[in-house]
Amino acid sequence: MDHFAFGIVAGCVPYALKALGGWEAAKLFLSAEMLQLSNVKISTLINWTFSIIPIWFIGMTLYQRIFAAKSAKEAKRAWFIAGLFEYPFMAFLGVFLGMLAKAAFASGIIPAAEMAMADNESAMPLMLKHVLPIGALGLIMAAYFSAILSTADSCLMAASGNISRDLFNYKKSKNALKVVQWMTLIIGILAIAVALYVPSVLELMLLSYGFMVSGLMAPVLGFLLFKKPSRKAAIASMIAGSATLLVLQITGFRLPWELDAVVPALSLSLLLMLLVQMMGQKD
Repeated sequence: MDHFAFGIVAGCVPYALKALGGWEAAKLFLSAEMLQLSNVKISTLINWTFSIIPIWFIGMTLYQRIFAAKSAKEAKRAWFIAGLFEYPFMAFLGVFLGMLAKAAFASGIIPAAEMAMADNESAMPLMLKHVLPIGALGLIMAAYFSAILSTADSCLMAASGNISRDLFNYKKSKNALKVVQWMTLIIGILAIAVALYVPSVLELMLLSYGFMVSGLMAPVLGFLLFKKPSRKAAIASMIAGSATLLVLQITGFRLPWELDAVVPALSLSLLLMLLVQMMGQKD
């Protein structure tokens, strides 16, 4: 669904380029650094390696799709195709649309009054508002928000299911459905509260990725790599990684070389899992 929606969103590129006078004209409003793939710090690459890449191993929505597949062969094929769409298509499309939005701001396509109220995350919707005809604007914005909502409802269902069925073991209860529904409502309200507290979508996404990776990456790797994974090792790594990230985030402790808190959190989680696993094998 997300990839189909992004394919529709890609249809706005020709309209944006036409409004700007073509790509060559758009480049006049962009700095040279924005046109270079090497314009990224080593520390940023390390942070992305620890936070974004591991999410492909632990994302709850990904496992939903795996279990929904008819066979292991179909699951592998879908995973491979989704990876191709995710990178490079979706990744570069988002960046390219952001560059066009910046050019639209600088060229005056977007009125000054709206520019004063805009931020990094509202730039692209504002550009679409002024470069697309009304019918196409409605279709593309619908696809834009459907991609967001499809991911949000998948995360809500997965989270409520995990808590009500795995933690509280309500799967055999007569009121299991009501429990899941109430849990979905509670988690949804908490998610809205967190979103209001952290208004930046990118910051909130990286923060959520950090908590997921710090707490879940080590246990998943242990399950995949060890013949007899230790339950104690998994729990210890989850607690250590999540607690480390939480303490660093709350205290605002700044790590050297502009590293993100997920780097030491995941490192400690992996190390502790390995140590407890080895101690369990000796016993």
